[in-house]
Amino acid sequence: MCADEASETIHEARPIYSGVETRWLDEPLIVERAGHPTAVIISLEEYRRFAAWREERAARRAWVLECQPRNHMTDQEWDAQFVTMDRFATHFADITDDELADELTQAVSAVRAERARR
Repeated sequence: MCADEASETIHEARPIYSGVETRWLDEPLIVERAGHPTAVIISLEEYRRFAAWREERAARRAWVLECQPRNHMTDQEWDAQFVTMDRFATHFADITDDELADELTQAVSAVRAERARR
């Protein structure tokens, strides 16, 4: 698609979506062209959450590489690891970092106590 086509498409869409209010964007709005999904319109808040998530993920990846430089993986393997971690993290989305740290400390203490009993 050339720049002229893109500006025409945006210009043509403006009257259709100019009335979209943020309350309508509780769910993503999928934009289709010729019956095929081509874009998604999301609220600014959702975009900000996505951008923050992306930055956090990049920071975690950099930290892991710094801490474990010998742990080299292909990009596909690496991304699969983060997909798994992200899926796991959704279970703790409503828990603060401090609460999670407390739970982990208690769990580690319980395991150590059990090992000491044996």
